[in-house]
Amino acid sequence: IMRKQSKIYVAGHTGLLGTALMKELQEKGYKNIIVRAHKELELKDSGLVNDFFARERPEIVFMAAGRAGNLNRCITHPATLYSENSLIQNNIFAAASQYELEHLIYFGSSCIYPNDAKQPIPEEAFLSGPLEEATEGYAAAKMSGVMACRAYNSQYYNGACRFIALIPNTLYGPNDHFSLEHSHVFSALIMRFHEAVEKGLDEVTLWGSGKPRREFIFSEDIADAAIFVLKNAGKLE
Repeated sequence: IMRKQSKIYVAGHTGLLGTALMKELQEKGYKNIIVRAHKELELKDSGLVNDFFARERPEIVFMAAGRAGNLNRCITHPATLYSENSLIQNNIFAAASQYELEHLIYFGSSCIYPNDAKQPIPEEAFLSGPLEEATEGYAAAKMSGVMACRAYNSQYYNGACRFIALIPNTLYGPNDHFSLEHSHVFSALIMRFHEAVEKGLDEVTLWGSGKPRREFIFSEDIADAAIFVLKNAGKLE
C-alpha cells in the first residue's frame, strides 16, 4: 500500500499526465519521488532501464511515458507509435518485476476498445470487437500493455494485483500539446478557436457530422484517481 515515504518513480514526468501526477503527489505530501529526463534515461534501451531499476529500486511506478499523437499522426506513423510504446512499456515491465516493486500503474487508452462499443464504454467491451482502423498501431501497443499487466501479475505475483492498468478517457489539462502534429481533440479545438480570435475570423468550421459524443477528463483528476487506487490496492482483484 502506498505510503508517504514510498520511493516513487514517475516515468514521463514532463507530459500532460506526468505533470499532473507530480503536482498531485507533491501536494499530498509524497516527497521521495524519482524522475529522469529523456536525455538522462532512454526508456527504449532495455539495458539502461534495467540498470536504473537495479540502482534506484523504486517501490511504486507510474507509467505515464510513451509516444502519443493525434489522429493524423496515428494514421501516418502507426509503426512508430506501436514499436516505441511497446519498447518503453516492455522494458519497464521487465525491469520492475525483477526488483522490490510494490505496485505499478499502467495508463492505457480508450482507443483499445472496439470502434462500435456502446457509449459510455463498459469495461467488458475490451477485446469484444474490431478497433478503429486509424488508431490500430497505437491501440495495439496499449492493448498489449494491459495484457502484460495480467501476465506479470500471474507469473510473478501469484495473481496479486501488483501491475494495475487504468484506462482513462481523453485527457485535457495543463501542459497539453497545442500543435498540428500532436494535439488531441480538446487542445486542437482550443487552438483553432484561439487562432480564429487572433485572426479576427467570424466563424470556425469543425469537421464531422456533430453527432459523435466524446468523454473528457481533467488530467489532475486522473492523477488523483491513480493515487487513490494505489492507496487502496489491497482491495483490488
